[in-house]
Order: sequence, then C-alpha cells, then structure tokens
Amino acid sequence: MGGIQTGSGCHDRTTGLDHRIRANAGHSELSVARFTGVPFALSRPLNGAEGRVTGNRGWVVPPRCQRRWTAEFDRPTIAVLLGTDTAAVIAIAAAAWLAPTVTVGDLGVFLVLIACALTYTELTAASEQRRRLVRAQRGSVEFIDQASIWFFSAAVLLPPLLAVVLVVAVRLRRYRIALRPLAVWVGNTAAVVLSVAAVSLVRDAVVGPAWPTGATALTADHGLMFSAALGLTAVVYFVVDAALVALYRGVRFHRWDLSATLGSREDNLLLAHTLLVALGAVVAAVVTPAALLAVLAVAVMETKTLGRLAARTADRDQLRVDATTDPLTGLYNRRGFEPVAGGLLAADREAGRPTAVLMLDLDHFKRWNDRLTHFGGDQVLRAVADALRSSTRGSDLVARWGGEELAVVLPDTTVEHAREAAERIRVAVRRLDTAVELPAGGPRVRLGHDTPPCTVSIGVACAPDHGTDLTDLQQLADRALGTAKRNGRDQVVVIGTTADGEVVIGHPRLPDAEQR
Repeated sequence: MGGIQTGSGCHDRTTGLDHRIRANAGHSELSVARFTGVPFALSRPLNGAEGRVTGNRGWVVPPRCQRRWTAEFDRPTIAVLLGTDTAAVIAIAAAAWLAPTVTVGDLGVFLVLIACALTYTELTAASEQRRRLVRAQRGSVEFIDQASIWFFSAAVLLPPLLAVVLVVAVRLRRYRIALRPLAVWVGNTAAVVLSVAAVSLVRDAVVGPAWPTGATALTADHGLMFSAALGLTAVVYFVVDAALVALYRGVRFHRWDLSATLGSREDNLLLAHTLLVALGAVVAAVVTPAALLAVLAVAVMETKTLGRLAARTADRDQLRVDATTDPLTGLYNRRGFEPVAGGLLAADREAGRPTAVLMLDLDHFKRWNDRLTHFGGDQVLRAVADALRSSTRGSDLVARWGGEELAVVLPDTTVEHAREAAERIRVAVRRLDTAVELPAGGPRVRLGHDTPPCTVSIGVACAPDHGTDLTDLQQLADRALGTAKRNGRDQVVVIGTTADGEVVIGHPRLPDAEQR
C-alpha cells in the first residue's frame, strides 16, 4: 500500500532504552509490524552502532543510508526480492497484453492522476520524512504512506502500463527520503506493480475494460455492480500486498505465524482510512476527473496533520522516557523502576513463580571519582550499566537506584539461580577493561590495567522465600548488601531463612582466586 517505510541496518544502536523496550514491551518486533502497503521494508529494531544520537536518551536520528544493493540480506531473502521483481515484470506484461489500447480518455485521466500524485508527493515530503524519523526513533518501524491513494486509483482507472508509469514516477520521488537499500526499494515498487497488475486483471474479468463513466456509474443500473467491483479490487490489491510481505518476513525473519502480518490498532485504523480515501478518489474520478483536485486537497491536509501528530507523539514519548530514565546510564530511574518491578513481582506471585531482587553497590566509588574526576566516574557508571545489560536476560529489569547503587529484578528466578546470576554480574563488572577518557586532554586510563579492577557488592533476596512485598525484599537485599560490604566487598550475599522461617543474613559467596 505504498507504505512500510524504514531503514535496513544502516542506522542502528543499542541503548539502555532498547534493553527496556525488549524487556517490557510484551511482544516481539514482528508482532507489531504490520504490512500496510508496499512490502519488503526491513521490519526490525534499531540495534546497531550507527546513527546520530540526541543526548543519551536512546533516540536515534537515522543518517542518510548508503545505497547498497543487497545490504545484509541472506541468499533466501535475495531470492525472494528477485523473484518479486521478476513476477512484477511478467504480471504487468500479461496485464498489458490483455488490456485494450490506450484511449485519449485514458490519457486525460492519467495526466490528472499523475499531476495530483506528484503534487501530493512534493507537498507532503517534509511531513512524510518527519513521520519516518519519528517511527524509527520509537522503534515502530512499520509505516503507512498515503500515496497508496493514487496507486490504487491508477490500478482501477487506468490501463496497466499507464498505472505502472504513475507508480514508478511517484516511487522515484519518494526514493530520496526512503532511507533504505536499493534492493528493498525495487522490491517495494515491484510489489505495488504486482498489485496493480492483479487489480487490472480482476477488473477486466469482472467488469470488462470499459468502466461506466460520469453520473451514470452511480445510477441504479450500474451502482451495485460498480460498488461490488470496487470492493473486490480493493480486497485483491491489499491481499496481494499482504501475501508478498508475509512471504518476505517469513524468509527474512523466520516467522510464519499470522501475527507477523498484524499490526497495532493505530496502524490498522489508518490503513482502513487510507483505503476509504482511495475508494473516494476512484468515485470522484469516475464522475469527473476534475474532482480529484478536491481529493488531493484532503489527502495533503491529512498527511500534514499526521506529520504534526507524529511530532507531538514523539515529544510526549520523550517526556515519558525522561521522567522514568536515568540520563547517564539509560537504565530506569527509581520512578520508572518501582511500578515495573511491582508488576513483575505481582505477575510471578499470581503464577506461582519465584522472583529475585538484587541490590548492588559499586565498591569505593568515591575513590573512582577522586582518581578519575567525576567525568571519569560517570564513564565507569556507564560501563557498569552496560555490564549489567549484557549479564541479564531480556525479561530482567535493571535500574539505577541512586548514586552508585543499582537494583535488578529477576522474574521467575529461584534463590540458587539468583545467586548464580548475581555472581555472573559480579564477575562481569570485575572484568571490565573500559578505557576512560579523562577531561582536558588527560591520558586514557583502562580499568583493571592502569587502575585496580572495578568491583561491586551484591545483596540478594527472593520471593516468596523472604517476603512478597517489593519494599521488604529491597530492604532485605540491602541488608545483605551491607553484610557484603562489611565482609570485604566484591562478593554476593544472599538472605537466608531458618527452619522456623526467620529471615537471616546468609553467608557470603566469596570469589575464588582466579576470579579475583
């Protein structure tokens, strides 16, 4: 439908916000990506290393992508793309062979349609680009381009060859803001061409090459047939597109379930609305081609409104992220941690699963600030946050509790598994060899080489063994953390219980010599 527009690996970055999205979204990227037009846009999260980041908030502004032909596609994906291109050429050739000769009237409608389509493309370019960037920043890579209004109208009203000319002309103008490899752009265009050819074949089979024109098309004699034909062609257009994108996504992402082609309520409503506008454009053109100017005005106004709404939504989402995210590490702050942690604990309690709560504190952090300055200390905190991300699961919750103290919630985790996870985190932090850049052109300092290793003390408490309330569990884990500090730091201490159910401080898990 002219619409899923996103990059393909040319603007990626992993941040704390990405970790949070993967951990708490409750659904995979493919389950929310919806085919809403031109298929073969790469639906995937932003998780690489390129792109300009605004601040430290996890927002990525995609750069101009390099125009690579196949990008990072594997062979099956390339085969699907090339197969779609080939099928488009064969289909349009068959439709053109079966279609009647182009008439003067067809040329007149074509000129009006292509003028409206290209005018729409130019007037909405800024709004469309804004929407693409906003959706990329949010990780919602699916995208609906309302240029489908003109693609569907051309498929219904024009001979196949003229319809293809219009599609290619509009797609060429959109290519400048496509932000994707050429192979994907060609695949998108080929999919639209296939849909156009399918609509042409169905239209000619059901109605014949000569559509009723003028007001007679809406009379009782023709109105029912006209409405039924329009509905059928609309279904054919979108079913062909959906089948193509399902094939692509199945091969590219190894997902063959129906949910991979379903999208958010917002996108489906916009999809239905765009379809209604396209049907209205066909009716207007059948009555008089000049009426398409009114459709053009409505389409431009709506697309610009959508662009403004996208910007406002991005601002709203950014405010929400700012309120719940630690700007230094990209982890949740206390305000963001508490409701999510409470929800995870409640879900595990309802399902009869255990939950582990870890409280962590960087050892001798004041010494790091004194030795490396506060600027260097911030870099150490970021390195520790990255170590926690890499040492935890996507379903785990990691937060900066305050200062150099951090908190972790491990859903569906027993006491013993929590001890192992805490030990894994402790070792990962101790093995950090991050190069710290000192201010004012100072020398680079590598942790564990030019300085003592960075270490962390960890206290562990688990529900339901040690309690069921989040605050109580954190307090118990903090008591165990205090014990780890007093016993020499760089160790894990787990809260224990006596035979009578009394909560006591467990023995520390001392690091072995090799790890130390």
